[in-house]
Amino acid sequence: MGRKRILTKDDILNVTGEVLRNGGIQEVHFKKLAEELQVSRSTLYEYFKNKEELILSYMRAMMDEMNRKIQAVPPDLPPNEKLKQLLHIFLEHADTYHIDQMIHELQTSDKQVALFYKTEVHKDLMKTHQLMGSWIEEAKEAGIWTTDVSSTLISDVIFHSILFSNRKKIGAEDMTEQLFQMMEHGLSKRNE
Repeated sequence: MGRKRILTKDDILNVTGEVLRNGGIQEVHFKKLAEELQVSRSTLYEYFKNKEELILSYMRAMMDEMNRKIQAVPPDLPPNEKLKQLLHIFLEHADTYHIDQMIHELQTSDKQVALFYKTEVHKDLMKTHQLMGSWIEEAKEAGIWTTDVSSTLISDVIFHSILFSNRKKIGAEDMTEQLFQMMEHGLSKRNE
């Protein structure tokens, strides 16, 4: 008899993310995950009581990772550079948004868990939104950015960049550079 495979929660969450990105929420089920991880389904139940708990745990882990990266932005950078790093973090974690939208499809019997998840994610997003707003205002006050453009519009462009369909083709790094080039220098050849 062979030894039982050593499995971590992170192993399960990583495979869950791959399945979500490639096939959507309807493709996430313990049988498929067990096959991918080369373990029995009962092993997965040792970690998560059901699909819904697993997916919500995955989202929480993704939000935590994104928050760690945001908190690691050096506070001594100029505000526009902080915003550029924030945009890059958003683009790197754009799948989090799309998976969050999938979660609304979940028919979970544990309404408290779902409510907790939604409340926590909303709090995280509001903190990030406030931080972004303060950096935009700092960039304007420092004379780095013009005051002629609405801070809300700038915030929307940064925050909603995750919805741009060509994000995957261009890549997070290149897209960050191109969007920031447009934001800071415009599209006119006169600005060269």
